[in-house]
Amino acid sequence: MATDVDSTLHAPLTPPKARVDWHMLLPKVLFWFNRVGGGLLAVVLVALCAWLFLIEDRLGGEPTGQADIQVATRAAEPEENGLTQPLPPEARPVPGEPQILRVPQPADGEASDDEGERLGIAIDSDFDAQGRLASVANGGLVERFDANSFVPVLGPGGERPLDAYARPVEAGTILPGQPRVALIVGGMGLSQTSTQSVIDRLPGAVTLSFAPYGNSLSRWTARARQSGHEYLIEVPMEPFDYPNNDPGPHTLQAGLDTAANLDRLHWAISRVQTPIGIMNYMGGRFASDDAVLTPIVADVVGRGLLVVDDSRSARTRLASVAGEGNPALRADVVIDARTERQAIDNRLAQLEAIARERGSAVGVASALPLTITALEDWASSLADKGIVLVPVSNLVR
Repeated sequence: MATDVDSTLHAPLTPPKARVDWHMLLPKVLFWFNRVGGGLLAVVLVALCAWLFLIEDRLGGEPTGQADIQVATRAAEPEENGLTQPLPPEARPVPGEPQILRVPQPADGEASDDEGERLGIAIDSDFDAQGRLASVANGGLVERFDANSFVPVLGPGGERPLDAYARPVEAGTILPGQPRVALIVGGMGLSQTSTQSVIDRLPGAVTLSFAPYGNSLSRWTARARQSGHEYLIEVPMEPFDYPNNDPGPHTLQAGLDTAANLDRLHWAISRVQTPIGIMNYMGGRFASDDAVLTPIVADVVGRGLLVVDDSRSARTRLASVAGEGNPALRADVVIDARTERQAIDNRLAQLEAIARERGSAVGVASALPLTITALEDWASSLADKGIVLVPVSNLVR
């Protein structure tokens, strides 16, 4: 018969199996993890700070490359205000023009004997030795728009920015009775690739038209003039389906009063330094309303600028309201209304036919890759056809 004593004597001499109390263990694990993890984190942060502040080459052997970017120098470097003559520390408002400040002109005793030289026209309208045009605004041909920008204006002797900044045509370039063709490429400044391609590949006689919304407009317009191109600035105008089709900020609208539209116009033309004139961007509705359009065109012409209607809308009156004798014209052909090579070539042939019939013709195009290639080929063929490519300013001066 087994007893409790016998059972105890025959039991193995090992301690009973301990039971794990997870409720007590978990806080201890978290405590030690925090201490060890916090220490490791501190070590990592110290190492990172040492790497940032003490190591000279932080790339530490990562492959790198370096390229030299050549930027052509301007024909004349601007002063601090971007002009060829300094402004006073505090310009005073002109009576009757509360939003515009006039740049002071030299005193009579300071005037040069050569009026053209004093106004900078000889410098700004002639080529330099490399065939470049000056890219800096003439101080006698601007008014202040705001603290950082200016708008073109007639000079004290009636000198026009159109004449000062136009690309000249060398004597003997055009033979008597020879057909002349002017070409305007628009939408410049929006795409870096397209803008550079136009400047590099098309002849300097091609007139460029810059959108006011482009980045680095001063840089691109300077490069354009260094390559011999004159240029226009595009003014966004209200189309018929506005606002579903919105040209962008500062659009001139038929529903705004004249003062508001003039302020928007001045904003657009203040975006660049040396424009010869303006060209509409859209504007089917605005440019077909004589009442709202007339004061805008009068302001542009009164500043000595050219007005160009791109003719993309059949109802626009942009050139018509300018009146006889004022620098305004309407494009005859939209070159790339259809973006197919054969269609573009057909429009260029149409442009040539108009030039032979009338003596001159104006075409407008966009800075599209296919268009640029077609224009480059076409421009190189004009000499054999007896047609001369001229800047658009040549047709109104």
